[in-house]
Amino acid sequence: MNYRQMTVIVLALAALSCSQPAPPQNPGIENSDLGIKLASVPEGLALAANQGGKLELRPTDESTVGSIWFVAGPETESVNLVAAVQDHQAHIEGLPDGIYKGAQELQGDIGTAFYSRGRFSDEGAEVEETVLFLIHPSGTQLLEIHYRYPAGTDSAARVEQLIGVLAELE
Repeated sequence: MNYRQMTVIVLALAALSCSQPAPPQNPGIENSDLGIKLASVPEGLALAANQGGKLELRPTDESTVGSIWFVAGPETESVNLVAAVQDHQAHIEGLPDGIYKGAQELQGDIGTAFYSRGRFSDEGAEVEETVLFLIHPSGTQLLEIHYRYPAGTDSAARVEQLIGVLAELE
C-alpha cells in the first residue's frame, strides 16, 4: 500500500467517524406534581414510572432488585428533618422484625439532609429501606427519597446509589 492509498483510507475513516451519531445522552426527568427534576438518571438506574405524583427508578441490572421513589410532603412553615428521621425509626420498629440501623446527617449543595436506614420482614423476606430526608427545592416541604431492596451485604453500594440520585436533584 502506498502513501496515497493510506491517505485516502485515513481520510475515509475520519469522515466515517465524524458521521456517526453521538452516543445517547441520559436525559433529565421532571415531575411537575412532585415539583422536582433530576438533571439525569444516574448510571445503573432507569426510569420505571413518571406519572402524576409517582416518580420511580429501578436498577438496570436485572439481578439487582429494588425501587427508588420520591414523596413530597405538604407545604408547611418549617420542615423538621430530625422529626422525619424519628418518624422513620418508629415506622421501621413497628414493622415485623423491624430493626432500625441508624441515621446520618449529610451536608452538600442542597443543604442539610439525613439518611435513615432500617430492616424488616415483608412476606418472609428480609427487606432494607433507606430514606433520604431533605428540604424540597421549594423550601416549604419535606422531600423523601426512598430506596427499598432485599437486605444483603450491599447496603453501602445502595446508599451510594441513592446519594447519586440526590446529586442529580434540581
